[in-house]
Amino acid sequence: MIRTFVAVDLPHSLHVQLGQLSSRLQRTGAAVSWVKPDRIHLTLKFLGNIPPEKIDAIRTALQSVASATAAFRLRPSGCGAFPTMKQIRVVWVGLEGDLDALRFLQERVEAAIAPLGFDPENRPFKPHLTLGRVKGKKNLHALQEALLEEQGFQLEAFDVMEVVLYKSDLRPEGARYTPLFRAQFSPR
Repeated sequence: MIRTFVAVDLPHSLHVQLGQLSSRLQRTGAAVSWVKPDRIHLTLKFLGNIPPEKIDAIRTALQSVASATAAFRLRPSGCGAFPTMKQIRVVWVGLEGDLDALRFLQERVEAAIAPLGFDPENRPFKPHLTLGRVKGKKNLHALQEALLEEQGFQLEAFDVMEVVLYKSDLRPEGARYTPLFRAQFSPR
């Protein structure tokens, strides 16, 4: 079985800038498992453990979605926490830009892979980039204050031009993500 998910990749320059934000937040000393900057991505659909023989069918489904999708722009903007700032479990950076196109893409990915046995997500899609997951209560107040200070945070816009099927290997030092294939969008 292969643990997989469908995501949008970020340009290297954004990984660097998100790493700088993450470093500022880490100074709070909060008990958070921080995502390594080069592993930050925008998840569209977590597939879980799949048999290797399903990969070709997923590739076909995602290529079908991608061929009917035009590139669009997003911008990382603001940061916050799930479920709330008072009960932080996940630290995230938000997105602005063509969110309608992003939601439509996510819905089409869900619809394309549903016939392959993947249940639709029960929760509403909340586009975000995960920076870290809280592991304890230490210094959470300092983290809350730092997140409030960074709410005006904004980075350069980037073009979304493909979706990627990733393999996720869970390791003691953190997850390792390997692209299995990329489905390019149609030219504008």
